[in-house]
Amino acid sequence: MFPVLRIIDEHAFYHLREWVTIALTNPFVTLFWIWVFHKIINRQSFSSLGLKFYGYKDDFIVGLLLGFGLMVLGFGVLYVFDILSVNQVKFSLNHHLLYVIVFAIVAIGEETAIRGFILQNFSSSIHKYIALVLSSCACVLIRVHVGIWGFDLGKVTGQPIVSLNLFLFGILLGLYCIHRKNLWFPIGVNVSWSYFNKPVCNLWDWGMGRQIFHHNLSANDFNGSILLSSLIIAGIVFVHKRYSSG
Repeated sequence: MFPVLRIIDEHAFYHLREWVTIALTNPFVTLFWIWVFHKIINRQSFSSLGLKFYGYKDDFIVGLLLGFGLMVLGFGVLYVFDILSVNQVKFSLNHHLLYVIVFAIVAIGEETAIRGFILQNFSSSIHKYIALVLSSCACVLIRVHVGIWGFDLGKVTGQPIVSLNLFLFGILLGLYCIHRKNLWFPIGVNVSWSYFNKPVCNLWDWGMGRQIFHHNLSANDFNGSILLSSLIIAGIVFVHKRYSSG
């Protein structure tokens, strides 16, 4: 893959190489170990985790649109009320094609692990809504509070609203799985949310400089906001009403 990265951006090659290597190693290793535990120990097919696509294409599309809609609403509200000020707009097609591919692979690995393996195994032994809460707590720990040296639980209290919003985001994605036993809706939300939140709207802590919008707002200003909490809660209500009778 390194020759491809050199074509995308020769000047940022070493940064891209490091990011892509780490970003893609995580989901592939995760999927391997999930396959080992689910296929060999649980003695179930890998697709039984909720990866069947036939009949769920529309749900995947709705997921993509929901992730996009939540991000656009949040960013738009901040811009309209002059909380966020855009000072530069850049776009690189090569970089953003790479971002879409990487975030799609990451989303598949993450959703298979959390909403597929963890939530499904919890649901088989405890009440489904308790399982939903526990899997959402796992989402908080895995997404933000795992570092090189292990779990950093201090960040849970140090960034309480960020942690709350990640927990609510886990509820949003897991609630669909409770109702539909499938992963393609949360994969769709995860892909579009991650892509528009990070390289498009520049609400991530990564100094690559290839984001589309450059502004005066830090990642935690948005990810730790009550505005985002309200948007995710609205998304939870939408998912429950749409899929609870499915």
